[in-house]
Amino acid sequence: MRKLSLMLLLVLAACTTKPEPAPHKDEGGAGAAPTNRIDIPPAVVRNLGITFAKVERRRVERTIRLPGVFEVPPEAEREYRAPVGGRVTLLVNQYDHVATGDELARIDSAQWRDMQRELDAIEAELTARQADVVMAQAERTAAEADIEAYPRRIAAYQPHQDALEAHRQRLTEARDLWQARVQEIEDLIAKGAGKASELAEARAQLATAQSALSEEAEKRAELEREKVELAFGQQAASNRLPVLMAAETSAQSLAASAKRSFDLKLRATATLLNLEPAALDGSAWRAIDTVVVIARAPGRLMDLDVRQGDTLQAGDSLFHVMDESRTRFRARGLQSDLGRLKDGLPGRVVAPAGGTLEGSAAAEGTVSIAPMADGDSRLIDVLLTPRTRPAWARPGVGAELEVVWDATAAPELAVPARAIVRDGLDLIFFVRDANDPTKAIRTKADTGLSDGRWTVVFSGVMEGSEVVLDGTYELKLTGAGKPTGAGHFHADGTWHAGADD
Repeated sequence: MRKLSLMLLLVLAACTTKPEPAPHKDEGGAGAAPTNRIDIPPAVVRNLGITFAKVERRRVERTIRLPGVFEVPPEAEREYRAPVGGRVTLLVNQYDHVATGDELARIDSAQWRDMQRELDAIEAELTARQADVVMAQAERTAAEADIEAYPRRIAAYQPHQDALEAHRQRLTEARDLWQARVQEIEDLIAKGAGKASELAEARAQLATAQSALSEEAEKRAELEREKVELAFGQQAASNRLPVLMAAETSAQSLAASAKRSFDLKLRATATLLNLEPAALDGSAWRAIDTVVVIARAPGRLMDLDVRQGDTLQAGDSLFHVMDESRTRFRARGLQSDLGRLKDGLPGRVVAPAGGTLEGSAAAEGTVSIAPMADGDSRLIDVLLTPRTRPAWARPGVGAELEVVWDATAAPELAVPARAIVRDGLDLIFFVRDANDPTKAIRTKADTGLSDGRWTVVFSGVMEGSEVVLDGTYELKLTGAGKPTGAGHFHADGTWHAGADD
């Protein structure tokens, strides 16, 4: 230990570039006057790795510190698997950042082509059923048009019948006239006054009239028959319409069933390929030559489970993507602290003490208590999701959660616990001289409570003062700044020998 002290004194002496001040005389005798200041020029700070920390006002007594680790919750991790079997072409590299919609891999798949053929067959069936609906609708529409036209067609016979009736009446009148004429001539002949030629002529005209009446009767009968046939046709069409409507309904049902089958197959295909159904609408599925694996959420690609060009089976794991932005901190607290720990308390995750991360920005947020504790270890998880996440807060990094459970308590001056070391029977720390940053003041620590990381001090510093953090032990070993005998140091660092006033 003595050798180490001598070596440190030599280092300090070698690093000091200023000339030695002239020795001061003490009231009691000759020699250099003692001082509680230690020279720490930039060269010494650099060579000894001295670092500084500022004195803060903190609620040390009301602070709970919990060790833990940053993690990504399960809902922020995604595992991608091959939707179909085939040869894979990777489009990303390990640790790449991916955004939603990015293409991650392509799979050349014979299985996908079989699925396309199946979709094609189902769509062809749907097209046929839809054509049946069109035909059934056309037949029903034609039947309805026929039924609607029958009354007009039947009514169209009436003028013809009226004309035939008028013609019949004229022919009847002509026949009656010729019958009277024949009778008249026959009576005249019987009296010896008539002529046989006139009788023959009258009889010929009568026969013609009677023949015309017969023809008119046949025409009326034919018209009546046609009207009856139209009436029967109207009735038959009316009877057939429900059958056609039922056939149309059946065709529509079959077409709807075929449409549902096609839609279900399309949705199942979209689900299998991790696509939205809209991505396969129309004939889009026909244009897909290779199956593309698309990122469904942002994150960072962690594990690659395949190599370029591997032949996969459906369901084989491809890679694992983690969303770092959703990183949270999980600490382990004592069940005995549940009287103090509550949901919603403000919390800070601070970097581990020592090393290059000390003094880095903290991750701040509010804490939440896990709903269930561990009965064996008597511990309970305390979680914090940072509002902002410093760069060092990566999944897997260990740190410490700092929770002030009572914000109403008055804060007190505190220094980092690592800045305080024991020197014999005393606890000391070194304060950077506010008037001369190249000097450190050896200060006896008047300490209060400590939370393991910060310790309350009652004197020797004020808020904003800088204390030595790394390098405290080395400065202590130099032995510089110690009082010699009875006396005390003044504020300027000079020593006053004798009993303290």
